Amino acid sequence: MLVLIFHSLADALQQGYHVCDRTATGYLVRTKTPRGWALALVEPWDRVL
Repeated sequence: MLVLIFHSLADALQQGYHVCDRTATGYLVRTKTPRGWALALVEPWDRVL
């Protein structure tokens, strides 16, 4: 299993992901696929949330 990591929330949203939860260092985002939910992390380079 691979984990997709975005470095900006804008990039994740542009790819069709939606914010699911907050983490200590960013966000957990998800998008619906034909096989179920795809999860990814948003870990901003500058850590400004």
